[in-house]
Amino acid sequence: MKKIILFIMLLIISISIYPIINIKADIDDYQTFTEIIMSSGKLITNFTEDEYNELASQFQVQFVGPYTVTANKNVDASYISNTIKSVENKSNTDITYTIDVETVTNNKTSFSASGSLNGQISGSNKKLKGEIGAKAGVEYSTQNQTSTKNTEKMNLIVEANSRALIYLTGNLTITNGACAGYICWIKVYEGLFEIAILKNQYARIEKAKIV
Repeated sequence: MKKIILFIMLLIISISIYPIINIKADIDDYQTFTEIIMSSGKLITNFTEDEYNELASQFQVQFVGPYTVTANKNVDASYISNTIKSVENKSNTDITYTIDVETVTNNKTSFSASGSLNGQISGSNKKLKGEIGAKAGVEYSTQNQTSTKNTEKMNLIVEANSRALIYLTGNLTITNGACAGYICWIKVYEGLFEIAILKNQYARIEKAKIV
């Protein structure tokens, strides 16, 4: 009986280690990007159920804390963020615009997850995110969140009967895989996780003739 009471007390204490905090994602979270192109592997949104089950089959039961299985580690990727200006010139002469373009360079880290793991890492639970990141080979909890904003003046020439599109693009790294959390050898959450680290950002112009 004493052993049962002790076990319950340990369970209650351990659960309090991982509070569930829910907040909205930042507007510059990588999940809001229009497109992400990885040099290899795939984002967790594209994982199949069979691929998840294959990763989950490698979980090893432990006393307490997360156990991770990494699918992609620090994979280089490029992204397309949001369109900042779209201009059409339907006249017969070229038009020149002067545009101020603001870009941000930082080491912003974004963390997302699926399944019951999502509820555990939501919000500012940096302790758990740091543990998962460390086990996956990413120092999430120590990532520098400072950013540098640069404003660049661009002379945009839009030729006759053409359109120009200015959008933000850049580079990031992706680490992802599957994770299960244990308390007293009992699995209390599991799911896919993904850590994206934004490296840089710059503006790009694409032009096309109006058909």
